[in-house]
Amino acid sequence: MAEKSKRELKKEQKIKEENIKKFDEQIKANKIISKDYKKKMNKQTIFNLSTIFTIVLYLFCLNISSLYTDTNIYLNILKGFSVALAIISIIYFEIGYKKDNEKIFLYGVEILILAVITLFCNYAYYIYFNSFNKILMYIIIGFTVYYFAKILIVRKNMKKKYYEEQNDIKDIIKK
Repeated sequence: MAEKSKRELKKEQKIKEENIKKFDEQIKANKIISKDYKKKMNKQTIFNLSTIFTIVLYLFCLNISSLYTDTNIYLNILKGFSVALAIISIIYFEIGYKKDNEKIFLYGVEILILAVITLFCNYAYYIYFNSFNKILMYIIIGFTVYYFAKILIVRKNMKKKYYEEQNDIKDIIKK
């Protein structure tokens, strides 16, 4: 066999390097998330941030009102809020069931948990009167940690789903 000249080897090497560069550019282009999908991800993040803001504001108002409201009035307020939240969660369950939407159903579960916590506050106020405000602060911290973890997980799963949708390997295998 005839050996290749240095010139041919350099030419082949240059072609390989160009192909590698093109392949790297293509990989980088596939890693860029489209603006529409980024908007969808940001919309979901903003929704979760607004939800946690609302929950924290609600629990903080319960905490403050426990200090300045008469006991009987405060306990009636807690009962009313727990019933209202339970009704809202049932509405979410029904809508999620009718639309066969797991996301709406899970929002209903989160609201139901908040309703149960509000109902628990009714009894915790009696039992743990001296440390009731600390308990509410721990609940606020728990919800905050949960929602920030949820935001991170949802964003990670949305990115993973996007990259799976952009992957051409499944189409190539089918062909």
